[in-house]
Amino acid sequence: MEKNNTQKGIVQFAMEAGAYMGLYFVVKFIFAVLSLNYPFCNVVSTIMLLFFMMRKFSNQNEGGSYFSQLWMMGILLFFFASLISGLAQYIYYVYINPEYIKSQLSAAVTLLESLNMTSDPSLLEAVKTGLEQGNIPSPMAVVIQQMWVNVFLGSLLSAVMAWLV
Repeated sequence: MEKNNTQKGIVQFAMEAGAYMGLYFVVKFIFAVLSLNYPFCNVVSTIMLLFFMMRKFSNQNEGGSYFSQLWMMGILLFFFASLISGLAQYIYYVYINPEYIKSQLSAAVTLLESLNMTSDPSLLEAVKTGLEQGNIPSPMAVVIQQMWVNVFLGSLLSAVMAWLV
């Protein structure tokens, strides 16, 4: 049986597929900013997208992909997708809506106050004082945190999906 010379390596495949997933993450971010966040649809569509990309990679290798290859491809896929979505988030936080992070933190504090969810009121006061003094995370810190979350959760999801493909 002759091998197909157009087979792509894990990194090249993940970079190309990560571009598509990154665009999906950007659309998902835009929906979240516009308060059109449908968590169930986001989770299901992310799982389906990952499954089909892993299946495509496995089929490219004529079904000869191992668990470790698929898992690594999934991790890299989420990494490259996070780079693209991180760029879009940074542009939004810095140039389009510089007050977004502060307004979201203020909304979270207001929600915690209304729900009485804090066991220590001094903690809530410290957070409020910090917000009033302008102690909010920088846009880059928020973007990097979101990238780490995407890659970590993507790694867990990829491990599960690698068993199914």
